[in-house]
Amino acid sequence: MAKYCGVISVGAVTGGGEVSAQSHNVLTGQTSSGPSVPVAVTLVSFRIGETFFRKIRVCQQFVSQFIHPGDNACIYVFKQFGFTDTIVAVKSSQFPSYSISFQRFVLMIFAQYFIGCLIWVIPAFLLLGWISPLLAFLAMLAPATYGSWTLWQAWQDIKADFP
Repeated sequence: MAKYCGVISVGAVTGGGEVSAQSHNVLTGQTSSGPSVPVAVTLVSFRIGETFFRKIRVCQQFVSQFIHPGDNACIYVFKQFGFTDTIVAVKSSQFPSYSISFQRFVLMIFAQYFIGCLIWVIPAFLLLGWISPLLAFLAMLAPATYGSWTLWQAWQDIKADFP
C-alpha cells in the first residue's frame, strides 16, 4: 500500500457507465436487454505530485467524482490481485473526501482470495505442480496474500487519516 500526496493531474480516462447484455429472438425478432453491470473506471494517465501512473483503477465507479484535477490531495493505493494499482481512498483539501467502508474492505479481501486463486491456480500447478503440490498451492495463494496485505496496510493508513 502506498499513500501519495500532491497536486492531481488527470489525462485520459476509460471505462465508466454500464454495460448490459442483449439477446435477440430470431423467431419473434424482438431484442431484450439483460441486467446492467457497472464498468470500472481506469485513469490511463494520472499524476499526483511527482508520481505518475500509466494505468490506475478506482475501487468503485462513483469514486472518480472525488478526483479533481488541480486539487492538492492524497490517494491511497493498493495492488489488486498483486499487479493492478487501485485507488481505495481520496483525502482532499478542498473537496469532499472518500474512503472505503469496513464492509467493502472485507469484501475486497474476500475477492482477493476467491478471484485471485481462480486466476493463479492453473499457472501455479502447471509451473510448480510437478515439483510439489504444496509448493504450487502456496504459489497460488501468494499473489492473493500480497494483495490482501497491501489492502490491510491501506486500511490501517485510512483509519489513521479519516476520523
